[in-house]
Amino acid sequence: MRHRLPLLLAATAIILLAAGCQKAADAATEAAIERASGQKVQLDRDGNRLRISAGSGADEVSVVTGEGIALPADFPDDLFLPADYGVSSVMDVGGARLLNLQSRGAVATVFEDARTAMQDKGWSQTMAMQQADSAMLGFSRDGREAAYTFTRHGDEQLMIGIQLREQAQRQ
Repeated sequence: MRHRLPLLLAATAIILLAAGCQKAADAATEAAIERASGQKVQLDRDGNRLRISAGSGADEVSVVTGEGIALPADFPDDLFLPADYGVSSVMDVGGARLLNLQSRGAVATVFEDARTAMQDKGWSQTMAMQQADSAMLGFSRDGREAAYTFTRHGDEQLMIGIQLREQAQRQ
């Protein structure tokens, strides 16, 4: 038991330090947002979910990050998703939903897969851009806009960003 006590104390200290680091990171994030926005904000964390609200709560950002995140239950079925992917983050902000996916494949191949699938699902292409290791596609349909970004990350990983929002009303 005498030899286990230092190990137990060290493990406890590491756990407390890790918890303190998260709280310190959240406090620093809150302070940075307040300085940048000039508004008082509040951060609420529940595991890998973070909610940032300002004022009455009308201005709110919700972020989920980590491994094993599920695709949101209300994710529209008329949007392209690659055959094999993992969700690394979901953010809801100002009426827009942003997803970050991890997948495999060549940028050009997944770009063409997305273009074909979206057009087959009734979306009109509004923008397209390709470079060596990155690409963007934009679409509109029924008052909604969807934008895709494709970025090569290392030799094996492809990062896909999806942004979905309602189109701005013209006055």
